[in-house]
Amino acid sequence: VAKAAVEGVEGRAAPGIYELGGPDVNSFRELMQQMLGVIRRRRLVINIPFVLAGPMAMLIEWAHMLSLGIVPRMITRDQVTSLREDNVVSEGARGFADLGITPVSLEAVLPDYLWRFRPSGQYSAIKESAKNLRT
Repeated sequence: VAKAAVEGVEGRAAPGIYELGGPDVNSFRELMQQMLGVIRRRRLVINIPFVLAGPMAMLIEWAHMLSLGIVPRMITRDQVTSLREDNVVSEGARGFADLGITPVSLEAVLPDYLWRFRPSGQYSAIKESAKNLRT
């Protein structure tokens, strides 16, 4: 996406709207499961109907406000609204290919963004390699 922005700022992209999406299309559940795999955590992922998610988000926002930020906002009403619509590139839309850019898959970059959320953070690799040293 940064490369696409540079193309636009430097005037190398044709004017107009570009829909920038990676090479894969995933469900929200698939994204959550992939993220949990990368950070090496096991969590239950459940589907919550929108009719329940909206009021739940409102209660969470109120709890966040009334606690002066102590209660974290796990989800907001804006996020629930956003999740109602698919976020995929439209058929025939201009995208990365029109800018001469090959998108990178999520699997290739996700570990670099999320390693710090692993149980041992930056020390995960050291800790894992040290397991083989014990006799």
